[in-house]
Amino acid sequence: MVSSLVVVVITVLCNAPLAKLQHRFQSKLMEATDARLKAMSESLVHMKALKLYAWEGHFRKAIEELREVEYRWLSAFQLSRAYNSVLFWSSPVWVSAATFLTCYFLEIPLDASNVFTFIATLRLVQDPIRAIPEVLGVVVQAKVAFTRIEKFLGAPELNGRAKEKCSSAGIGYPVAMNSCWFSWCEDPSKPNLKDVNLVVKAGEKVAICGEVGSGKSTLLAAILGEVPKTEGTIQVCGKIAYVSQNAWIQTGTVQENILFGSRMDSQRYQETLARCSLVKDLEMLPYGDDTEIGERGVNLSGGQKQRLQLARALYQDADIYLLDDPFSAVDSD
Repeated sequence: MVSSLVVVVITVLCNAPLAKLQHRFQSKLMEATDARLKAMSESLVHMKALKLYAWEGHFRKAIEELREVEYRWLSAFQLSRAYNSVLFWSSPVWVSAATFLTCYFLEIPLDASNVFTFIATLRLVQDPIRAIPEVLGVVVQAKVAFTRIEKFLGAPELNGRAKEKCSSAGIGYPVAMNSCWFSWCEDPSKPNLKDVNLVVKAGEKVAICGEVGSGKSTLLAAILGEVPKTEGTIQVCGKIAYVSQNAWIQTGTVQENILFGSRMDSQRYQETLARCSLVKDLEMLPYGDDTEIGERGVNLSGGQKQRLQLARALYQDADIYLLDDPFSAVDSD
């Protein structure tokens, strides 16, 4: 009996470092999977640009490299699970061997009643012992998942950190930035925008030009307060209306998408439709502006979705309009 307990204790002690390795490998595996899925998602979203600039080979190589990293961590995790399974599946054999060898060396008689009783007892606990590796693997994966969820839910809020509200006395400058540094990641040493100084006067129209990936959309997101500010000061005065580069359409009618929770003003609504060239589009829809739009605007063309979100921004009668490449999908006519 003592020898059996010794074998069980040794098995549990050997399993402790394997469990720690499984937790580490699972954490690294999830990070590698996130990186690969992010790269694949970006490639699919910007497939038109990839085809236009013939960047398919470059992005394919980058994704394959990320997949290799993911595969290495996946292999390490599965090997640790395999070692764990072998350890627990072989434990009944080691327990039996240790018990019978102890009886042999101590010259304890092994009659049929003792042997069969021990084997029957061992048989009862054999299946639960062999299920321990599967349970342990699920527990490790759940712990990693809960840790990631806790990190996400415990992340600091962006409200009030990236921009400061100003009083009506400073309304002459709706947007003012002074030596601002912005970074999407948590590491402030890797800023996406450095030393930004910008002053926009009331009624002024400002166009931001630059190469792909130069930070134009990031600058607009910084004005919205969506990008963490690491240095400098930024003040934004007034109501903001934002038109994203990729049209965002909610499930509902055309009218609900334009009003976006605001009260109906018939005159302003009709003027908005005319200014955004939506009158003809509504005439072609079966129920006009009461036509139901599917998820993400699947019932509309790219130009119609873009004009729809332009109308939504215009109807809000905001003080500041942020337009991120608003005419990318609009027809030339």
